[in-house]
Amino acid sequence: MTIAARPIRVERADTSHQPHCVILPALTSAPSPRPPVRIFLGTEKAQVRAQRIFFYSVERVRDPAREYRIYLMKDIAGFDQSTWRTGFTNYRFAIPDFAGREGRAIYNDVDQIYFTDPAVLFDLPMAEHGYLAISAKDTSVMVMDCARMAQWWNLDQARQAAKKTLTDTPAEQPGLWGELDGHWNARDEEYEHNRTHVLHYTALHQQPWQPTPRIYSYHPNALGDLWHRLEQEADAQYYGPFSRQAPSPWFEQALQALDTPDDSDEALRSSPRAAQLASECDAASLLWCRPARQTAPPSPLNLEASQLWHPERDAAVDAAFDGVAVTGVLEHLPAEDIHWFMGELAQRARRLLYVGIQLPDPRRVDDQPFYRTHWWREQLRRISGAYPDLVWHLDIQRTGTGMRECVQSGLSGARQGHGRVPRVWLLLGRHHGDNAQLSLLAQRLGWPSEEKRLNFKPSAPRPALFSRPSLANIDLTQSDRLEPPWPDLILSTGRRSVGAARWVKQQSGGCTQLIFLGRPRAPLDWFDLIITTPQYGLPARDNVIHNLLPLNAPDPAALDQAAADWQARFDDLPRPRIGVLVGGATKTQHFDATVARAMAQAACRLAKARGGSLLITTSPRTPPDAADAFFAGIDVPSYRYAWHHEDGADNPYRAYLALCDAFVVSGDSVSMQAEAIRTKKPVHVFPLALPPTSWSRLGHRFEAFMHGRTQATGTRGTHRQQDWKGRLYDRAFGLGLITAPRNTERLHKVLAMRNLLDDISIVDDATPGRQRLEIADEVQATVESIRLRAGEHYWRERR
Repeated sequence: MTIAARPIRVERADTSHQPHCVILPALTSAPSPRPPVRIFLGTEKAQVRAQRIFFYSVERVRDPAREYRIYLMKDIAGFDQSTWRTGFTNYRFAIPDFAGREGRAIYNDVDQIYFTDPAVLFDLPMAEHGYLAISAKDTSVMVMDCARMAQWWNLDQARQAAKKTLTDTPAEQPGLWGELDGHWNARDEEYEHNRTHVLHYTALHQQPWQPTPRIYSYHPNALGDLWHRLEQEADAQYYGPFSRQAPSPWFEQALQALDTPDDSDEALRSSPRAAQLASECDAASLLWCRPARQTAPPSPLNLEASQLWHPERDAAVDAAFDGVAVTGVLEHLPAEDIHWFMGELAQRARRLLYVGIQLPDPRRVDDQPFYRTHWWREQLRRISGAYPDLVWHLDIQRTGTGMRECVQSGLSGARQGHGRVPRVWLLLGRHHGDNAQLSLLAQRLGWPSEEKRLNFKPSAPRPALFSRPSLANIDLTQSDRLEPPWPDLILSTGRRSVGAARWVKQQSGGCTQLIFLGRPRAPLDWFDLIITTPQYGLPARDNVIHNLLPLNAPDPAALDQAAADWQARFDDLPRPRIGVLVGGATKTQHFDATVARAMAQAACRLAKARGGSLLITTSPRTPPDAADAFFAGIDVPSYRYAWHHEDGADNPYRAYLALCDAFVVSGDSVSMQAEAIRTKKPVHVFPLALPPTSWSRLGHRFEAFMHGRTQATGTRGTHRQQDWKGRLYDRAFGLGLITAPRNTERLHKVLAMRNLLDDISIVDDATPGRQRLEIADEVQATVESIRLRAGEHYWRERR
C-alpha cells in the first residue's frame, strides 16, 4: 500500500476553541497496545505546503502497528495573535488543556520534518520531568506530561500571558525541564545525516516552501533539497493527506458557504485564448463545475455545458468529458482540499481542464500562498505530472481590477513522448563546460534539438537591463542562422546570449520559453526558468531552480575506458592515490606561482599523512609559470600532466576521476569540484583568495554588508532573520540593477555542511570519517521540472 493510499480519519472539534484532529490509524491486523502517539502541530494558513510535507514525513517513518493523532492548532478562537511572531506562537502552551490534562503529547512547529518515528520521541523516559526539550527555553520541539504541566501551561495562561513569561517560568522550576537529545531538534546547519531525527528550518528567509514572500526575500537553504525530495515523493504518489473520503476539517463548512448568496461574486468571463485552446483540442463535451448560486453566468470556452455539477448540492460526477471547467468554486475551498478536488476534476477530463477563479488583489490582503498566481500554477503542474496528456488553462480575475491573469499549458502528450513534441534550440558560446551542460540537458530531455553556435563581437557587453531584444552583439557572419521555424524552448547560458534569446522569443510572438543556466545578470522575470548554483548568489524565486552542483555528469562508459587505458601507468604509485586538479586565476580569484607552491605543499602534506601519492593535472587556465612552480614543489611519489606542455593531448583527467581514491581541487573550478564530488570519493578544496585589488572585492564587501544580519547568528546559534537591507539588495538583484559577484566560498560552505568537501588546510588524519549527505540526481530533477513547465505561458489581458 502506498502512503497516499493509507486511510486517515478526521475528527472535527466540537467548538472553534479546540484544534481539529487527523487520525492516522494502525495499519496492521494486530494493533500495538501502546497508547496513540499524540502530536500537536503549530500551523497557520500560510504554511499549508509545509503542513502537507510534515504529515508525509510522519507517514514515511511511523510504526504501522500504532495509531497517531495529529492535532492541527490553527485558527483557534479566543486568542489575541497581535503580538505573536507566527500565527501559532502561544497555542503550544494550551496543549495540556487541549489534551484533557492527561497522558503525553508532542509539540512540533510546522516548519519541521521527521526522519525518525515520532513514537520514539513520545515513549522516551521522562523520570520526574514535566517536559523534555533541547533547552529549557526552546519549546519548538517538546514531549510533555500534560497533567504535570497543566499548572504552568493551560488555556487561560496561553491566552493571557506573553510567550517569554510562559517559557521562562517553567524553566526556572527545578527538575521540571529534562534535556532532549539535540537530534530531535536539529536547526538548519545542525543536521547530521542518518543521525538527525527532526530537521527544523529555523531561518525563516530560507524556508524551502517560501510561505510569505511579501515579508521575506527568500534564499536557498543548503538542506532545502531534503524537504523538496519529500515533496517530490508526495507529488509522485499524489499524496493528500486529505481526499474525497476524508476531506479537511474545514471542507464541509466551505461547501455550505457556496450555497449562500454572495453579492461580491463577479461574472467571470474566460479568456478568448481559452476557447481557442478548446477548439484546438476538438473538445465537444463539457462538464462545468460551479456553484448553483451563480445565475446564468457566461459559459466558459464557448462551449455549451453537457452537464452542470454543483458540488455543494450534487454528488460527485463519475462520467468523463472532453473538457472540464470549474469556476467560482476552488477559491472558496480550504487550501488543504484544492489538491484532491482539482485532481478529481482532471480525472474526468479527457483533453482539457479549465480553471477560472476570482482572487483579491494580493497587495490588499494577508500574505497567503493561495492568493498568488504561482501557487495555482504549481497545483496545475502537479496535475500535469499525474495526467500528462491533459492541457490546461487558468484564468485569474482580480477583484477591483480590470485585468485578467492567464496561464496556459498546451503541450498535450509531449511529456510522455507523443503528441506535439517541443522543438529545442541550444545557444552555444565559446565555453566548452557551459556548452556541455546545455547538451546534457537537451539529451536527457529527449526532444528534437538544434545547436546554434554564436560568435559574439569583441566589444564589452552592455548591461542587460538597458539592452533590447537584439542580435546586435552577434557576429552574424560567424554564427549559425537564427530563422523560423522558431523553437518552443531555448536553452542558453552566459549573459551575452540574453539579447539573442529574447530576440527569438520576440520573433515567435512570445511563444518561445527561455531557460537559462547560471547567472543571467539581467532581470530575473525575463526568463521562464533559471537553473543556478550557490556561487552565483541568486535569491530564491518562483522561476529559479537552485541546484548544488553544475549539470556536468561524466559519461560512465568514458570513465571506464579511461581507467582501462591508464591503469597500468599508475600501478607503481602507492595508494591512496590522490588526484590533484589544478585550475587557475579568475576575475574574482588569485592564482600565481606563490599560490601554486602553497597548494603543492598542502597536497604533499596530505599525501604524506595518508602514505599515498599524487596524480596531478593542470588545466587550460593554469598560468605556465604557476604550473612550473607547482610541479617544483612536489616531493612525494606522483604522476604529472602539464596541460600547456602537452597542449591538452592524451589528457588523464577522466582516468583520474575513475581511479583516484581522493581529490584535491583548486577553489576556482566549480566544474572540477562537481565532477570529483560525483565520484563519491573524499574531496579537499584549496581555497583561492580574491585579488589584492579588484572590483570583485568591493562587490563582496557590499553584498556582505547588505546581507550582514542573516550571516550573523543569535543566542541559540541559528541565523538571524532578514532585515530591510537584505530585502532591498534582493529587490535590486531581481530587477537586474546589481549582480552578486561570483563567490565559490558560498558553494564551499554548502558542500562542507553536507560533508562533501573539506578545506585542505584543516584536514587532520585523526579526524574520523563523517557521513556524507549525497546529492540526488539534479540533472534528472531539472529535466522533470522543465518537462512540467514546457508549453506553459503567462500573460495579462484586459477583461
